[in-house]
Amino acid sequence: MNTLDIICSAIREKYQLSIKGKDDLDWRTTEPHIVYEAANGNILVDFYQTGGYSSSGRLPAWRRLLIDDILQINRIEQRFNVRTAEGYNPTSDRYVRVICKV
Repeated sequence: MNTLDIICSAIREKYQLSIKGKDDLDWRTTEPHIVYEAANGNILVDFYQTGGYSSSGRLPAWRRLLIDDILQINRIEQRFNVRTAEGYNPTSDRYVRVICKV
């Protein structure tokens, strides 16, 4: 499975992911909610980060990463609930084309 397949599978089944991006010093614990194409053509994932590496240190929080910037990814056998109360909006206008979403 490629990175996009792993993320979309986790989104469909609502499993957490451990992600390490190209600029990350360590792993992030994430709850992936949507993969989409932005207006500039980039493919990104928006996730709610609950633990792990954060350059700002402010967690939990919403984050996004370019799919191409994800170096390592592992599914965590822990499910999550959709973070609507925390601001998840699957109809945001920044999602030019939705690839997969909860």
